[in-house]
Amino acid sequence: MDDAIDIKELRDRIGWSQDRLASFLCVDRSSVSHMENGRPARGPVLRLLRMLVEAAKTGDADELFPDLSSPCAQAAVEITA
Repeated sequence: MDDAIDIKELRDRIGWSQDRLASFLCVDRSSVSHMENGRPARGPVLRLLRMLVEAAKTGDADELFPDLSSPCAQAAVEITA
């Protein structure tokens, strides 16, 4: 898979705010903004974005992170379980 993910387009397609995506990625909202403006995603963030791309293809993006009150660490555990 190409490492270049159009994060803004992905976020718009699944209907997530920058805050929700930031929570899913365990980063702050400004990091999402920077990535939308060209800073490359790396490491665990890139892996989570790839998972989100695949989930978006089937309409399952909300299944990855359904509870916004969950800490991101707990969400990451649930995603990888």
